[in-house]
Amino acid sequence: MSENYNVVLIGAGEINFGSPEGPWNHSARIEQIFQDGPVTLRFVALVDPNVARATERVEAKRCSSDSNVSSAWQSTKVYPSIDAAAEEHHGVDLVVLGCPPHFRGTLQPGKRADIEMLECFPTAKAYLVEKPVAAINPFTTTDCDEVAAKYAAAGGISSVGYMLRYNKAILKIRKILKDNSLTPTCINARYFMAYKYAHKLDWWNTSKSCGPVVEQATHFIDLIRFLAGEENDALLDTVNATTVAHSETVGSLSKLGFDESTIPAGERVPRVTSAFWKHQKGTIGSLTHGITLHDGSYDTEIEVLADGWILRVRNAYDAITTLAIRSPGQAEEQIIKLADDPFLTEFQCLVRSSLQGNEKVIKAEGVPSQPLSSFADALKTYKLSWKIRLAAEANAAQSK
Repeated sequence: MSENYNVVLIGAGEINFGSPEGPWNHSARIEQIFQDGPVTLRFVALVDPNVARATERVEAKRCSSDSNVSSAWQSTKVYPSIDAAAEEHHGVDLVVLGCPPHFRGTLQPGKRADIEMLECFPTAKAYLVEKPVAAINPFTTTDCDEVAAKYAAAGGISSVGYMLRYNKAILKIRKILKDNSLTPTCINARYFMAYKYAHKLDWWNTSKSCGPVVEQATHFIDLIRFLAGEENDALLDTVNATTVAHSETVGSLSKLGFDESTIPAGERVPRVTSAFWKHQKGTIGSLTHGITLHDGSYDTEIEVLADGWILRVRNAYDAITTLAIRSPGQAEEQIIKLADDPFLTEFQCLVRSSLQGNEKVIKAEGVPSQPLSSFADALKTYKLSWKIRLAAEANAAQSK
């Protein structure tokens, strides 16, 4: 490997550069990894069709008071397309695909950013693609499966941004289950969103987005699958779901930061979705997603029941995650507070996996040796998420 670690970012939006709505900020995590290290970080290209916005992002980074950050962006070039960037950059270590899901996950023109990335940067050592993996119904086309095959055949390491798999409390639960030869009997997840600053109209429109379950609650659907264990896939034909619609008395939201009347009534997102299903070994998975909180951090919890055990993770997005353990023979929970940044851990894992013989550059305890979510595995989460959305919509249609 050269003395430089060369990164291409695709997408100048919030996932790559941060938002007051949540903790995501991929560029900042990558910068943190290489802070004062023996390898020099270089963001060689930022790709976005909105060249003006991308240029503003680069200029803001160059003006950083942190010399490590500003120097990492000094030679960054902005490009309107992936192929334009690839013409000038060949020795790329990491490509981050952070464009919206509507532009990737398929074979269709304008919606095949994955394919373009893999074709234009075939020698990249690692790829990070955001979730959800697409923005189409995966049961009406084989496109997503074909894209998964392309990732599997790629020479570089691939990882999908289900970063909560890297949460320390989640990994500790996995270890407890493994050490005690346990398979969960039931896994319950809840995800309550703070909506006051969620101003993107497309997110609130189910004809333009995949809806809150597929685009947001998918993180906890993925955790249910992750904690259910190996050879215990969800049975898609067992999914049941129901919703609270915007038109119902309890569906009114008092702190919306935009005029929802501009969205057709039939295309507005549900306020609450509740779903349950079965897994191959009998495990019951259940999910409740709510657009309920005004501001502040999201409120989340996932609860795992297994023979003799209750394991709970509260507020997995926060800087301090709470793990509650009630073990066999104990009437009271053991409470463990864990300082954590699963976004950072995910990138530490991916970067270290791509260093090829220089893994010791990333010195961090508890970082998995290989990425925890392949595209093929993430596609299973995507299909389960869509199944929940479709079941909820079918239930709502029957109730009218």
